[in-house]
Amino acid sequence: MNNTLNDFFNDLNDDDKKIYSQIADFAYELGYKPKRARTKDINYVFTNNKTKIHFLKFSYTDGQPKLKMRYFATDNYSGFFHEAIKNTIEEFNFKYTGCYKCGRCKDKTLGYIYEYPDGKKYFRCGRELICLPPITQNEVPEIFRLLKTQHEYHLSHNK
Repeated sequence: MNNTLNDFFNDLNDDDKKIYSQIADFAYELGYKPKRARTKDINYVFTNNKTKIHFLKFSYTDGQPKLKMRYFATDNYSGFFHEAIKNTIEEFNFKYTGCYKCGRCKDKTLGYIYEYPDGKKYFRCGRELICLPPITQNEVPEIFRLLKTQHEYHLSHNK
């Protein structure tokens, strides 16, 4: 575990310390390093010099650790991650949905789609991080898989 993250880890319980340190170590292995964001809250964004993007964020909000991540490179994920998309869309009261027309997407829009039972679909831009519900050790292997897939996507599309 990198000493840079000490203030994030200080208030975590032992289970959360283990989970978040595993995720941080995995991000390090992929070449991502944490950088403290200039906010009053504790926020660390993980960036990589090769991809020039951030795809992971540790934050401490309302007394709880939060993991936000980017995983649009695949739509092969569990209901846990699908529901996180829904929660993020609803957290902002359906604002920040749809394509922003920023010009970054080339062949197709890159992001997340959530479809409600009534058939309504909402798109969330892939440039945005998705806030996950509280995570347990059960989600860690899938988090690793999604981060690796997203990293490989950015490496191949950053040329």
